[in-house]
Amino acid sequence: MGKLDGKVALVTGAARGQGRAHAVRLAEEGADVIAVDICAPIASVPYELAGEADLAETAKLVEQLDRRIVAHPADVRDRAAITEAVTVGVAELGRLDVVVATPGSGRRPRSST
Repeated sequence: MGKLDGKVALVTGAARGQGRAHAVRLAEEGADVIAVDICAPIASVPYELAGEADLAETAKLVEQLDRRIVAHPADVRDRAAITEAVTVGVAELGRLDVVVATPGSGRRPRSST
C-alpha cells in the first residue's frame, strides 16, 4: 500500500523535468494524476518547451504503474484553461486531494558586464 492510495494529485508542468518526476512519484505512492502542461511555445522563452508528445510520455509512465491519469494541455496563466483541466480531471477521477505546482520556465537576465 502506498501513502497516497485512493488520492488524486494535480501536477502542473507535468510534461517533463520536475513535473514529470513528481507525477511519477505520486503514482508510485498510489495516487491517480491530473497532469497539465502548456505544451506550446512561449514567445519570451528562448528554448523549446515540452510538447504534447512529452505529456503523453508522462501519461504512459504513470499508466505503467497501474494508475489512472488525465493529461490535459493547459497554460496555468489562463484561469479558464486550468479550471477546465481540473474539472475534466475531477470528473474522471472523482476528487482532488493534492496539488503540486511545478510550472517552470525562466530566462536569466543578461549580464551587463
